[in-house]
Amino acid sequence: MAFPFKSILVPVDFDQSSLKALELAANIARQNNGKVFVLHIVPVDIDVSGMPQYAELITRQEGLDREKLTPLAKQYLSDLPWEILDEMGPPADVIVNVAQRLPADLIVMVTHGRRGLARLVEGSIAEKVLRHTPCPVLAERQDR
Repeated sequence: MAFPFKSILVPVDFDQSSLKALELAANIARQNNGKVFVLHIVPVDIDVSGMPQYAELITRQEGLDREKLTPLAKQYLSDLPWEILDEMGPPADVIVNVAQRLPADLIVMVTHGRRGLARLVEGSIAEKVLRHTPCPVLAERQDR
């Protein structure tokens, strides 16, 4: 981990709350002359490497997502260095792996604030990331 935060990872899934996280990451990067790594994850819980039809479908989805993400990155990060990263896999695992690989100084993400049975069944990606990441996490709570 390094302060000031120069390498900022922000997972984005196109909902309004993740765009708030992107805006927050941009503000932190501006204050620290940092770079923002915009991570989009195609959530896949199985290994599709032996299934070409699924691998091709996921590759196409990554391309479509990149087309949607590029204008958002330009809008929020126009005055900053930024890079789009496409990955597939279980979201929490992917976020932690990318943070280690960069290495990231900070992860900025949104948490949905699930409680009770929903949290037990679905789990919390932010909580899993917090448990395993090598760097600080700024978890912005989603507005209800």
